[in-house]
Amino acid sequence: MSSTVNSDLYRKLAEFPTYRAAQFESNNVIRATSSVLDHEMVTKRQSVKTYVVSGSSVVSPFSPNEPETIASMVSPSGAHLAVLRESGDSTVPGGKRRYVEIWSGNKIKASKEVTHTHGAFYTDEYLSSLSFSPSETRLVYTAEAKSEDLPKGDHFAKYRFIPQFGESYPGKKQPTLFIFDWGSQENIQGPFVSSLSYIGASPNPTLMAHAVFASEDKVFATSYEYTKDGRILGVIYCPNRLTAIWDLSLPSLTGQITKSDGSVQCQSIRLTPNERSCRSPRVLTREGQSDLLVWLSNAVGGPHASCSSLHLKDLADGIDRTLVESVWDPQPADFPGLYITTLPTYPFVQLTNGSSKSTPYVVASSIWRSRSTVLLICLDDGKVKDLTPDSDQIHYSWAVLATNGKDQVICTRSALNKPPELVLGHIGSDSTAVWRIIAEPELDDDLRQRMEGLKTSIVSIPERYPTEAIILRSQTQADAPCITLPHGGPHSTTMTGFNAWSTAFALEGYTVSMPNYTGSLGFGEKYVKKLLGQIGSLDIQDCIATVHHLVDLGISSNGAGKQFLSGGSHGGFILGHLIGQFPEVFSGAVLRNPVISLGEISTSDIPDWYYEESGLPFSAASVVTPEIYQKMFEMSPIAHIDAVVTPVMLLIGEQDKRVPNTQGINYYHALKARGKWVEMLCLKEDNHPLDSVEGQRISYEATKYLYDTVRLTKK
Repeated sequence: MSSTVNSDLYRKLAEFPTYRAAQFESNNVIRATSSVLDHEMVTKRQSVKTYVVSGSSVVSPFSPNEPETIASMVSPSGAHLAVLRESGDSTVPGGKRRYVEIWSGNKIKASKEVTHTHGAFYTDEYLSSLSFSPSETRLVYTAEAKSEDLPKGDHFAKYRFIPQFGESYPGKKQPTLFIFDWGSQENIQGPFVSSLSYIGASPNPTLMAHAVFASEDKVFATSYEYTKDGRILGVIYCPNRLTAIWDLSLPSLTGQITKSDGSVQCQSIRLTPNERSCRSPRVLTREGQSDLLVWLSNAVGGPHASCSSLHLKDLADGIDRTLVESVWDPQPADFPGLYITTLPTYPFVQLTNGSSKSTPYVVASSIWRSRSTVLLICLDDGKVKDLTPDSDQIHYSWAVLATNGKDQVICTRSALNKPPELVLGHIGSDSTAVWRIIAEPELDDDLRQRMEGLKTSIVSIPERYPTEAIILRSQTQADAPCITLPHGGPHSTTMTGFNAWSTAFALEGYTVSMPNYTGSLGFGEKYVKKLLGQIGSLDIQDCIATVHHLVDLGISSNGAGKQFLSGGSHGGFILGHLIGQFPEVFSGAVLRNPVISLGEISTSDIPDWYYEESGLPFSAASVVTPEIYQKMFEMSPIAHIDAVVTPVMLLIGEQDKRVPNTQGINYYHALKARGKWVEMLCLKEDNHPLDSVEGQRISYEATKYLYDTVRLTKK
């Protein structure tokens, strides 16, 4: 069979805009940033649009794409716009010039070229900063320190090893906070930029990021610390790292304690304990004064993701308290705890609740079983309310983008048969929300009708609580082949939001089953911890029970060419076990950057993962002994290599820093040596998620190629 695969349907679905950020410029003017995959130019395009909400109408003036804008932020008053900009220039190191700009209306109020001041801007979820001071004359942001800022007199300085931040952070080693000052009283020299250094910081090397202004002379920031063995453990998807919230006191930026290297020394005080991984500081301002500081935390170490806690510090009296604790074992309909990586940039609303005194709340999106929902969290008593319960059975998943600080919130929502929408919510005094669609995707009539013919359901698996599966299938097609798609992590969750890959396969005539097995987030901390030491058995039994239960329900069948598998990372680990432990059940499996052998971890940015998930203690001094390797081997898919008969497709990202790509490559050779049906595709520029435009497309096409090939041979 030719390997040419028609992926036009997938491309059409994948090119719907995805909303990444939003801000209120005023109560009725919303600025939203979306991302679109461009398959012709093989790139991800970013677009910023302004929506004016007036009465029953919404107007969106034409907004051209600004490819040079890396990040932007509207000031709290709405009077200014901060822009971080990069433009190509082959004459400078790195091939890019960098600028910081402050706009007022259609005019630049202040700008500064920072090409030679620091490296690339940080704009990601974990390390970025972009915050105005209360006077709106200073801006704090995060960028990579200059590589040439090396200790003087050190002959080997440029060769010394400096750890990177791991997966998805190539070349990112030294995030540094910078202050751009363009109009404060002590600034008489025009706009200038200074980096921050710290007096009183931890004896361990401390890297500051994710900063927010609380006053003209105070910034709260998140620190990242090296482990005792000199690592920065990978941070992406891992809110259990050595992080803390710090209070940084800024001096006069033109004062005499400014160092010769252009940095400014700050007095720094750690606010949070060593045993908690604290992050995402946010400051509530009331009546012109910084009033409350809130942040998230998880336990340091243990599972890479778990139930979070929400904390609050009263900035007037200095008292802090835990508002929302971790939830251990909730009932199926009860609040399962917080599962939030970072809070929205400004997450606060203030509601009167029928009295003259306003009550402050945090609005954030969190995983609740197999959905993401919008939570309203009272800062007085910590009570949590679900603003978007699953009442219409469309099974929307939601993400909070911004609030106006009063009673409005802008969100994005989607479902497996409904591409992303931009939605405005008004929260009333009774703490309920009324929602209004601001922007929705453009679907042609044929595609809309076909997508409306799909049905989403959530099926609980008997005697395997809390395991449940999201099912997407045609409402009319019977006896369709079924794809089981377990998520990675393992402490992650498949949610009901739009996914071009799953929707495309459902429209192509497949039933897609996405099991949330024991260890998934959104079901209580008990079930996160329960999986530790039982990977390769408990998660596998949950997934095979899902397959059998769907057969019992008549949703799928055991016929030839009827059961397929797809999964990446720990999902690939599960697939390796399923085709090794149940070789006659599955007709084809596609493994993306899979974990195949737990003991082979030498190049992973998260070596602790392999120990913790195997139920073994981990410390900075841990090494894989023969005894440890034996246990890990017995828990690994490689232990079942001889039983595999299922045709296998491997998809490998050559830049993967999370799972050593030698694991997938060695699996390929082991299957090949045994005469098995196996193919492997390598994507040179992709890292662990295979989420480049090309990586996503090739993943879909290769998966469809394998399934179609197998189905033809089974006829």
